[in-house]
Amino acid sequence: MDEAQRRRVCQLIAGIVVSDDDLDPNEDTFVDKMLAKFGIPQEEREVIFPIIDATDAAGAILTLPEDVRTEAFSLLIEAACADGQVVAEEREYLDAVAGALKIEAADVQKKIDEQLAS
Repeated sequence: MDEAQRRRVCQLIAGIVVSDDDLDPNEDTFVDKMLAKFGIPQEEREVIFPIIDATDAAGAILTLPEDVRTEAFSLLIEAACADGQVVAEEREYLDAVAGALKIEAADVQKKIDEQLAS
């Protein structure tokens, strides 16, 4: 994954964690860990801006190579579950991205259930 792709994935993740207008401390920690995983220093945290909404996220994920899309969607599931729950706004975001990727709703729910159980 190149730098532009890592930054795009970070924007996608930031979008889902703030989709409910409530950045839980666990979600904030998840964002910090994601930035570190992708080698983006904390002082460059602005890489997550502009925050993108569900509609923009559905289009943005399609700009990524297929293998990066798969990883990004997994990270979106992890991010949505970071605070131990998936609220309606996060689910809408996941559903929009899943729709763009042609992932069935039942598969999304299974991934959410597995992540929440872990």
